[in-house]
Amino acid sequence: MWDVDQQGENDGVHPTQKPTLLFEKPITFHTRRGEVVMEPFSGSGTQLIAAERHGRRCFAMELSPAFVDVAVLRWQRATGQQATLDGDGSSFDDVSAQRSVAAEEHAP
Repeated sequence: MWDVDQQGENDGVHPTQKPTLLFEKPITFHTRRGEVVMEPFSGSGTQLIAAERHGRRCFAMELSPAFVDVAVLRWQRATGQQATLDGDGSSFDDVSAQRSVAAEEHAP
């Protein structure tokens, strides 16, 4: 049983957001720096942030595009880094702006 403080981290953007410490414990117990952790249900990106804090790589997936954005924004705030698109290096801000323009062009 782990005693994990649940206060202070939940910003209400995801209905089941977890404290980062809940992911930090198993990440540090079962992986070494530089290793990969898998997150098939990323949600608000808590495991992504925990992995970054401890020098692990996190391969995260999320079905909901809105929660992908939430996870990326939380990761950027937590790390002070700018997320980039693998492939062409576009920043998250650039990709978001392009998506907004495309959505407006196709709106009824």
